[in-house]
Amino acid sequence: MRKIISMVPAACLVFAAILSSPAYSAPQSRPNGPWVNNQQNVSLAALRSYEQLWQTLRQIDSSAKGSFVLAPAPRQSQTGRDIPVVTIGEGPRNIMIIAQQHGNEYVVSEAMVELVRDLSDNSRESRDIRSAVTLTVVPRVNVDGFDAEVFDTFGNGTPWRQNYDPSFISSPLPPFYQRGRGYDINRYHSYLESADVDPYTGGTNPVPESVAMRMLYDERQPEVVIDFHHQGSYVDGEGDLITGSTLWPNAEAAAQELGVEDRFNDAVSLAKKVVSVMVTELDQYGYANITRYPGTTTPGIARNAYGLLGAGSVLFEMRGGIGTKSNGYITKTAYKAAKSVVAAMADSSLYTADIAVADALPDRGPFIRAPNEEEEAADE
Repeated sequence: MRKIISMVPAACLVFAAILSSPAYSAPQSRPNGPWVNNQQNVSLAALRSYEQLWQTLRQIDSSAKGSFVLAPAPRQSQTGRDIPVVTIGEGPRNIMIIAQQHGNEYVVSEAMVELVRDLSDNSRESRDIRSAVTLTVVPRVNVDGFDAEVFDTFGNGTPWRQNYDPSFISSPLPPFYQRGRGYDINRYHSYLESADVDPYTGGTNPVPESVAMRMLYDERQPEVVIDFHHQGSYVDGEGDLITGSTLWPNAEAAAQELGVEDRFNDAVSLAKKVVSVMVTELDQYGYANITRYPGTTTPGIARNAYGLLGAGSVLFEMRGGIGTKSNGYITKTAYKAAKSVVAAMADSSLYTADIAVADALPDRGPFIRAPNEEEEAADE
């Protein structure tokens, strides 16, 4: 059973004192780490480059035992790279899973490769899933922000959160652009009449990766969309590190303005069932500690945009900000969470999941940083 933990005032005071200290070395969490002391010097050697990602997916394709299609997304990235899309199965129920919209949130991409590898084998479970479900997986949406050879106006190279857009490198900037660099992909998913509509101005959507994901959505019409990210390091009320945080759509005001409240409410209900399935699965493992993510109501975020369009849309944020350290448990957690939903959709148990499990999730606790280092918390 899940242990529900509530924040206590004393713990809040302790963490506030920690965060206000310019330098500290006392343990702040259980476990105390792992940590990375300089994100700019993180080695990506253990992760698949853009070319290696395509190579690995082609290798899986060549040995796949069932329906498996590897193809580029409908639009290329800002620098002209193809974004890999894997489609597994031929079942009547559709689910879409995307990862690494932010280039510096990279371990979840490895988890999606493992999911693709697993479901392409000849096991009875995989065959049953493929006959019931059509799964669309985009393991790395932001192929440029991870390892493209581009530099912002300050001389910084990738990996970045954003993707580079030379059209907007100085003020005034469109919404959710970083000066000297470019845009946040996860703010430009159109929930309006077409993928090409800018969700903020009504003009042309300037973000090709977001357009590509919406075009995939329109083509596949998935019931469920799951978006995997990384967050920083957070703790619960007892000082235990939070493994991941999750949330369903919360753009109620936009739904009301658009006149789609009924559709949106149905999407929220299904999304909570998705969350309940993931949490129930992960509760079996001692390394998982899942909380509710404090997401904003911005309608152009994938979690909200696809909820407004009627999908059970879920955000899942793994612990991040630790480079490639402990990527084994991060990869395993994301993989297990994703597969549990695919399997539950295949055997129909998703539709009877108890949303009380999602509703009972404790709120995410305070952000903590590595000893003797200041670090900003990541955001969805």
